[in-house]
Amino acid sequence: MNTIIKSGVLVGLCLLFNSEIFAQEKSTESAIPKMLITFYSTYIKAFSEMEPNKSETVCDSIRNLYCSKNLLAEIKIHELDYDPFLNAQDADIEWLKTLKITKDPKRNWLYTVSYLDNYSKETVYIKLKIVKLKESFKIDAILRN
Repeated sequence: MNTIIKSGVLVGLCLLFNSEIFAQEKSTESAIPKMLITFYSTYIKAFSEMEPNKSETVCDSIRNLYCSKNLLAEIKIHELDYDPFLNAQDADIEWLKTLKITKDPKRNWLYTVSYLDNYSKETVYIKLKIVKLKESFKIDAILRN
């Protein structure tokens, strides 16, 4: 029960923070990186701090807020043995210290998320396609490097 309450609070805070960003930020240039930072900060914390079967429920809720239905369906079809948003099976809260969001200079819809994996000492890169759906931005695809 305690985990359910924590999960609800986490998702609620995520929603509140996300709506404040888009209410204040009209510019795509700043709104998309802020959305991605919020997504990854919330997602990595949930993934790394909770018990595996409980973190999956929380992470699903977070994904539902930040991802398009097309991407969610694509992920479900493939039944991956790793998390495609992290390109890993586990998460480390320390990744947040090196988390970076970079916009592709040629394609406005393409962003790269990177972080230093403390275990392998290598930088992990994840390329994301971002789309605008109604009044918010969503992650629509995870591209292969």
